[in-house]
Amino acid sequence: MSKFQEDLLKETILSQYLDVVYTGLGLDFQRVSDTNMQYRGADLIYSHKGNDLYIDEKAQLNYLNKDLPTFTFELSYLKNDTLKQGWLFDEEKITDHYFLITGIFLKGIYLKDYKNFRSCKITSVDRTKLIEHLNRLGLTRAKLEFYDHEIRQNQQYGKHAIEEINPKFGSLFFTEHLSEQPINLQLKLKYLMDAKISKRIFPNA
Repeated sequence: MSKFQEDLLKETILSQYLDVVYTGLGLDFQRVSDTNMQYRGADLIYSHKGNDLYIDEKAQLNYLNKDLPTFTFELSYLKNDTLKQGWLFDEEKITDHYFLITGIFLKGIYLKDYKNFRSCKITSVDRTKLIEHLNRLGLTRAKLEFYDHEIRQNQQYGKHAIEEINPKFGSLFFTEHLSEQPINLQLKLKYLMDAKISKRIFPNA
């Protein structure tokens, strides 16, 4: 099985587990099967107070059985050696909220079906509030694209502190070991919650 196929299988099994979690939370949702909608950043349609919200699930499936305090928001990546816009500022995305799936723990060693999941954390991030908050910090799309260009042009892999945000709360990260070589904005989950940009929806506080 290729790495791509393996990742796809993990995502499929996780979505089955998450559907059980969402049902237990009493959420009014439907999972999106249309590939074009998924590409545009909608894994779920969540009906809330008479409005339909498009939810993009982002899961730390490469960090099973770990509970990382941060999450990364994609600014750019490579595809066939061509630079592409990351999903955070991609204007083709219709995402209203991100559901960040972190702290994913298994009951055993192997992930065979959704019953192998023991627990996870789900943090809902309001995409508009996040971008507005970044703008107030001075981290506009243009400023982040400037940083992105400088880091990528100089092949400066790893973590980069930036003056607009305390490095205890956020930084930029250029990943070398992945073929896509993404540059991400890495933010502390607690920082997002303290700033009222996100809230933990599972497990309930």
